Amino acid sequence: MSLQLALLLIGLVVIAAVVMGSYDRARLAKRAKELTSQVRTSTFTREALSILDKAFHPVSRLDFNPTPLRGVAKRFIRGKDNIPVLTVNDEDAAFLEELERIEQAATMPIDVELNPVSIQGNGDQAGEMDNTSSSSSWSENTSMPDATIDFIIELPGKGPLSRNRALGIYKQNEYLLNKPRRLYGLRYIGGVWSNLDNDSDTAQYSDMLLAIQLVDKSGAIDESELNTFGQLGLKLADGLNRPSKMATTFEMALQKAAELDSFCQQYDTIAGLNVMPSSNQWFSEIEIKKIALEAGLQFGPMDIYHCKNDQALGCRHMFSMANLFEPGTFHAQEDYQDDDTKQVKGLTFFMQIPCAYAPAKTFDKMVAVAKLFSNKLGGYVSDQDNHPLTSDGTLSIRRHIDYMASEMQKAGIMPGSEIALRLFNA
Repeated sequence: MSLQLALLLIGLVVIAAVVMGSYDRARLAKRAKELTSQVRTSTFTREALSILDKAFHPVSRLDFNPTPLRGVAKRFIRGKDNIPVLTVNDEDAAFLEELERIEQAATMPIDVELNPVSIQGNGDQAGEMDNTSSSSSWSENTSMPDATIDFIIELPGKGPLSRNRALGIYKQNEYLLNKPRRLYGLRYIGGVWSNLDNDSDTAQYSDMLLAIQLVDKSGAIDESELNTFGQLGLKLADGLNRPSKMATTFEMALQKAAELDSFCQQYDTIAGLNVMPSSNQWFSEIEIKKIALEAGLQFGPMDIYHCKNDQALGCRHMFSMANLFEPGTFHAQEDYQDDDTKQVKGLTFFMQIPCAYAPAKTFDKMVAVAKLFSNKLGGYVSDQDNHPLTSDGTLSIRRHIDYMASEMQKAGIMPGSEIALRLFNA
């Protein structure tokens, strides 16, 4: 073959590649325009969310360890803050107490596995057991999408669609996104929704859902990332030969994200109080350890103490106790021995209000434990301004917490719910 002919062939290949690339980009752009030009109300979304809410909702508890916020004191509730007071008589209070108990029972997750063991087979022949794992705590791998805070793209189909085929396309593109995102499939055998990241290589699906969280701790999703997410949905649709449907437009999703971000900024608040020595003295860490054990606190992550949450809802830690002064931590348990020279100048107790189920009751328990420490150590309980915490100050903080919890519920986001945990900790 002559050099001239070889160069001609190379030129033709390059031209063909350019043409095909331009065609693909034009096709994706056209589909994106078609998808964002109209709002689609999908029965698939309503049915999927109904199933997830009623049957396959995982236990809602984040594997999250709250930490004191330094330099952002404005986020702490203070006893002197002026807030609307919720006034109820004794009869109403009893009714609200019973209503709260009923709500907790109603929202208690059903004890079923999100990813139950199922048999993946060909025809009537049984295949390998699907080695999936479920978790009783919330995580990005087990939480199902929620239209309240997620932007969802549906990829319906009859299947069967292999996990590796779908996950391969997803993984090649999802690294471009920052917000929490997930890909779910409806099991071809068994009809159960599951996260593809958790499933075995043999899993197969019919319908699929692609979801991204509109707001997290860093703020609301921006237009660029939402468009990137939309392109990921189109690539999945093209690669899997499936239609793609959205329940809302990008414009409406961005508006919802802004509203959720404003909501988070308003209610992302901490209730805290301190225990200080009565005079210029120190607290012994050995004594702190003894009282912590008596109070049911556990030494744990971040080298501080935590009050564990044994309820189904809310953050796994009701509240935490840290060293008030730098470095903010305590020595590891094995470092104590008989050394009584390890001392601290003060203790701080804190709880993240939107992540606590029944936050007012959690605050009451935190106050009781703080008083136990102050009595045992010979100190006093103070507010965030280091003023002695009076009964009026305590009542004011509690009323503030009650008001915040009431307003969150009016907005449809109950404190301690899975949605609240995802919004304020993701």
